[in-house]
Amino acid sequence: MEILALLEIWRLLTWLPKWILKRIFTEQRLADLVIVDVRPRHDYTTADLGPIAKFELWFQVINMSPFEVELDRAEIRFTCAGTSLDARYIKRTTFKAGEIAEFHVEGDIPEGKAKQIAQHHDKNASWISMDMDFNCNLHSFSKRSHTLEGVRTRFINHDRINNK
Repeated sequence: MEILALLEIWRLLTWLPKWILKRIFTEQRLADLVIVDVRPRHDYTTADLGPIAKFELWFQVINMSPFEVELDRAEIRFTCAGTSLDARYIKRTTFKAGEIAEFHVEGDIPEGKAKQIAQHHDKNASWISMDMDFNCNLHSFSKRSHTLEGVRTRFINHDRINNK
């Protein structure tokens, strides 16, 4: 409800010339109006420690700006049980004004890191750090070092954990 009210206020400004809109909606303001977090329902982060170890991350994007924005790319660092895992999202994804949408990232876990995660999974302090680039008809903008703390990871395929 709050997003809809905010979008209605922003829509009243869209008749303004583009040069004025660029001053009102700076790159930083647009970055602040695009909220990225882990998906709130179901599994949002998993670490599969099976024979072919991999991880999956689900994100939710809330575009609170009055403009359509496009996620151009994202570099993601997932720190899980004391080890850092990297992934890239390079699929251009468009989010309409006021839209709440999701995107998914997955990556492989190298053997050594999978063993470390298995040994320290019970001391799990996970977080995600992202560098994202967006496009918009006013500006291209970035969200740098966007960090999500307190991420709960679900560990699946526990054979490696049980065979420490």
